[in-house]
Amino acid sequence: MPQRVGLVFSGGGATGFAHIGVLKALEENQIPIDYITGTSAGALIGALYASGYSPWEIEELVLNDKFLKMSEGELEDEFEYAIHKQDRDAELMSIHLAKDSIFQKSLPTNLLNPTFLDLEVMNYLGNNLGIGDGDFDSLFIPFRCVASNIVNKESVLFKKGNLNVAVRTSMTYPFFISPIEVDGNLLFDGGLYNNFPANEMYTEFDPDFIIGSNVSYNEAPPEDDDLMSQIKNMFSSHSNYSLPCESGIIIEPELGDIGTFDFDKIKAAIQIGYEAALIKIDSIKQFVQLRVSEEELSKKRNHFRSKYAKIQISKIQIQGLDENERRYIERKLIRKKKNEVLDYATLKKRYLRLYQSEHILSMFPTLEPISDSTHQITINIRKEKPFRAGFGGHYSSKPVNTGFLSLSYSDFKVTPITIFANAYFGKFYGSVKSGLRFYLPTRTTSYLEPVFIMNRWDYFKSFATFFEDSRPSYLVLNERFWSVRYHIPASSKTKFSLDFTNGSNENRYYQTDNFTQLDTTDNTRFLFYSPGGEFIIDKLNRKQFESAGSRLSIKARFLHGIETTVPGSTSSISETTKSFKNWFYVKGNYKNYFIQKGLYRLGIYAEALYSSQPFFQNYTASIISSRAFQPIPDARTGFYNDFRANKYLGAGLMNVFTLKDKVDLRVEAFMFQPIRRILRDGDGNAYEGELFESRFGIASVSLIYHSLVGPIRATVNYFDSQSQLEPLSFQLSLGFVIFNDHSLK
Repeated sequence: MPQRVGLVFSGGGATGFAHIGVLKALEENQIPIDYITGTSAGALIGALYASGYSPWEIEELVLNDKFLKMSEGELEDEFEYAIHKQDRDAELMSIHLAKDSIFQKSLPTNLLNPTFLDLEVMNYLGNNLGIGDGDFDSLFIPFRCVASNIVNKESVLFKKGNLNVAVRTSMTYPFFISPIEVDGNLLFDGGLYNNFPANEMYTEFDPDFIIGSNVSYNEAPPEDDDLMSQIKNMFSSHSNYSLPCESGIIIEPELGDIGTFDFDKIKAAIQIGYEAALIKIDSIKQFVQLRVSEEELSKKRNHFRSKYAKIQISKIQIQGLDENERRYIERKLIRKKKNEVLDYATLKKRYLRLYQSEHILSMFPTLEPISDSTHQITINIRKEKPFRAGFGGHYSSKPVNTGFLSLSYSDFKVTPITIFANAYFGKFYGSVKSGLRFYLPTRTTSYLEPVFIMNRWDYFKSFATFFEDSRPSYLVLNERFWSVRYHIPASSKTKFSLDFTNGSNENRYYQTDNFTQLDTTDNTRFLFYSPGGEFIIDKLNRKQFESAGSRLSIKARFLHGIETTVPGSTSSISETTKSFKNWFYVKGNYKNYFIQKGLYRLGIYAEALYSSQPFFQNYTASIISSRAFQPIPDARTGFYNDFRANKYLGAGLMNVFTLKDKVDLRVEAFMFQPIRRILRDGDGNAYEGELFESRFGIASVSLIYHSLVGPIRATVNYFDSQSQLEPLSFQLSLGFVIFNDHSLK
């Protein structure tokens, strides 16, 4: 009777990928495997091997950048859809709240959203029901895995059904990955109660020889000052890491400093597992006499995998939503044409686009074969909690501190809708924004967005740090406007927006630097309406202080309005003036980190503006209404006359050095070239300077730590400016320098 060999894989998170190295060593030495059992990461590796994937195919899969993104709850760049990226704001953290039991049901249950991971696991493992009615004995290698029922405090053994469901439940690490429901029970990581299913191997298959690969251990007793040790002991039972019979051997790779969640160290774990297995190979060969050649094994794998029908989706079933919601998703987002059959590539594109909707929390798929050789996909969708609160701001050693709060409510019935509001509050900047997003029942994802915004900027005479007193305000800008915007994707990576804006700007300012508290300000009010549009391609990896990707923005607007200026005590005129203004402008902005070598990134920045804007009543009113060149965030916290014009070119280089994980050193330099500067004559009026007569530079050096609560940085900025602000400044800060939209943008 041929000798039968069983292989047992423990759990262990990232350390569990050492099992791949064990498989490589066993196959290289022609050791046959007849049965597999596994827990958690061991269940994933074991299921892939049991489904006919070679160790080298599994290694290639998990070392791919795609797998690292899955393990971090992220998406591949090509599947991130620009239409779902909302306006950037200064939010640092957020929480979703349920309608009922607001606090009890609103605490997050997992750190990682596994929707992308679940879809890919379904692609690799979820097509098994068409072979042997889903019996795991019908796989290329008979397989078992375990999960945990925390209600009954017992281990659950999977031996049939959807393989991707079984593996996913076995991998559901508490608080890290959200649990899924199987037969009415929420199941969690198999390692909680059985992290080394050797007994299951013995009782289910009764092999002649067992090879165990163990990368885990039992938790040490809890300590009185160590919360994590207490939680781990509460949620897990001690596992037996020995074999239930004498005919066997255990391989125990020494993983050193590789931790449970160190998925960026998988390659090292595989090599360590490989070397550990080679040490035991001679001992294994003494007990396992049978050999299987690479050619024979490859032939058997190809024959088995040929039994799988190619994924073709002809029927879609949505669970977790009501009838109207199901109809919207199936007809408009998943299947766009009646009787359309989706291949996996098309399904993946639409599936992940749907997942990125602000109304969807998570999705879990399963496949079932249909008699016509196509498949039904069942998608269990969890809606996002309707209430959302965001908190953030920019907290600096300079007097530009700004708090941020946002609130929104989302409803998803016949079509999704979101009502939102936010507020910035601080002496330097304050703002209120409210509006709604109404998603249209079109084949592509598009929405209308009416908004109302009030902004106030209060610029100081100096740019003091917290060691100095600020001088009085010299420039206060107020905006109040409403806008109706229509957003539609031009492609997956692009968003095109059209809008109509109507409102008023009211600016108070002095015409000289030598003002006193007895002086009164000039007051310029501009009532306007403005249609416009913007085209955006955004692939940057962060909303600010990015280090990879690219972004292109092209915007154009027409403006018509009436200017009313009431002079103050520092003005050269004494009468109120009124005049109509008409102009248009086109602005392009491009940023691209085009060189990425090791820990170094080099990016380019380019910006151009052409505007036919006429001058306002005086120089200061004209410079306020002109466009500003602001290539670094801190340029938005000061009013630099020399970096504003109606026609200009700007360019620069951005050097980013990643000194340590999430710690960047940014060294940036930019040049601003006005086509013609806006200058002041002796009467305080504006006039155009000579063509290309002067130019100005900006330099910035920042050390930034990208923490969980936002960027923490120390920054030195230099502005080559002749304006009243000090050219060199230093600050310590936490948060994002992002404001609500300007009225004239």
